[in-house]
Amino acid sequence: LKETYLLLHNMTLYIMVTLSILFLTSCFGFTIEFPFGANFMTRIKNIDLTRITEQTKADLQYLFKTTPVLVFENQKITPEEQFFVCSLFDSNYTTQVLHPFSETAVPNTKQIAIRGKGIANHFGVENVPIRNTRSFRYTPVWHQDLVGSKDVLPPIVSSMYMLKTPRYGGTTSFASMEGAYEAMSVEHRNICSNLQCVYSSYHGLFGETDHTGYGRVDKYWRKELTPELSEQMVTQPMVIYPTSEDTKRTLMLSPNKVYKFQGGQGGVNPPNEKKKTRFIMKNYVLSPPGNVGTIKYRDNDLVIFNNRKVMHTSSPTEEYDECRYFALLFLGTTSPFLDSSLSF
Repeated sequence: LKETYLLLHNMTLYIMVTLSILFLTSCFGFTIEFPFGANFMTRIKNIDLTRITEQTKADLQYLFKTTPVLVFENQKITPEEQFFVCSLFDSNYTTQVLHPFSETAVPNTKQIAIRGKGIANHFGVENVPIRNTRSFRYTPVWHQDLVGSKDVLPPIVSSMYMLKTPRYGGTTSFASMEGAYEAMSVEHRNICSNLQCVYSSYHGLFGETDHTGYGRVDKYWRKELTPELSEQMVTQPMVIYPTSEDTKRTLMLSPNKVYKFQGGQGGVNPPNEKKKTRFIMKNYVLSPPGNVGTIKYRDNDLVIFNNRKVMHTSSPTEEYDECRYFALLFLGTTSPFLDSSLSF
């Protein structure tokens, strides 16, 4: 009887402590900090995303509108839970599979793929080598996910859930495209507002990028285009409103796939496309103080970011010898971006 009493007593204490923790969490919510050197990026602590209240959901949705890169620390989630959490940040999300990594797609949640470096053995993906194109092996390629992809709206929400991180390397840098636009001179804003970016995913896949991660060193734009390649090209504005609800303009630009610009003053095709890309990247995207932040990941970090408001780098796989794994999600959406071609 004494042992039974002690067991019941301990169980009661455990239940009371658990309820107290849940009560405190619901009362005080999560905490945030800004350790990345940029105020558009925040680390969120003291939260379990698998059990949050409606009020916490609303608070996180508000935070995502103001701060487009969220890093949730120490999350233990499944691919289904990752998809669900990300869907909270886009009311017009779809279940469309957007990533091209069919070899490492998670069987029960095909919208998510295992990426990084090594042999994937996660969430039902068994003994599959993770393949990376050459430029992504050696260069921190600056890009926006699926910008310039045929018949696809660039996702609002992209996400990476870190399963295993190396001791050295494997970081990701982010740059605010809202900050880049605001840093521009009035003259350059006017020029960019009249420009359309013409993208070629095919040429981007086989292109060569220098150490900056945004400068092309090949001369693919001089090659003759076949009708098939021309048909696959995509034209998108450089300056946009991310959604119909947004009131701040942002740049939409993926340097690794830009083939040329069109439009410009008087509708004339502007010359020196590559020089313009490098100028914008160096002087506006990467140069304003506080416009770039870098994440050194920890295991079980969940990163959710607004892909239409920030640009980010890949993590060169040849800078670390250890394995690195993360679950990648491009969340499908029906939310169009708005062309912002008005002068101001």
